[in-house]
Amino acid sequence: MRKFGAVVLLLILGFILSRIGGPTSEGGGVIKGPETVARSAGESEQVRFLGENPFTLEYGKSNGDIKRDLEALRDVVIDCQSLIKNFDAFHLPGNPEIIRFLQGENPENLAWIPAEHSLIKSDIGLLDRNGNAVFFHRLSGLQIEYRSAGADGKHWTDDDVVVR
Repeated sequence: MRKFGAVVLLLILGFILSRIGGPTSEGGGVIKGPETVARSAGESEQVRFLGENPFTLEYGKSNGDIKRDLEALRDVVIDCQSLIKNFDAFHLPGNPEIIRFLQGENPENLAWIPAEHSLIKSDIGLLDRNGNAVFFHRLSGLQIEYRSAGADGKHWTDDDVVVR
């Protein structure tokens, strides 16, 4: 019985010490805590921006491409789905609604995508690097297909870029 108590005590102590040292990412770098930003001047609710992620690091950057942009978007949505309970129950019919949800208009007030980004237009939503709206096709409750219209600007043609 004493050994069991000692093991439990060591586990608790190890957990406490690991938290004091600060969380780290898999690569060994320190994870930055969430920033809190006001949603708007008139609203009292606070949105917590979760910091750097694949979207903020890669989406629309000059050294990237559309496929990698969509993969970064997919990765952020998967992160969101893992943190927001019952993600599949929310009515998010298209691009603008999904982007606003990822910008903090969700029950937890968590934001994965910054409020301001050169490829986000408030009335359209997220654009690809060709200036076309990204098409979100919900395949199931949690699986989404992300589609860029490609260079011709038309969805469902041979040059579309698709990521699942």
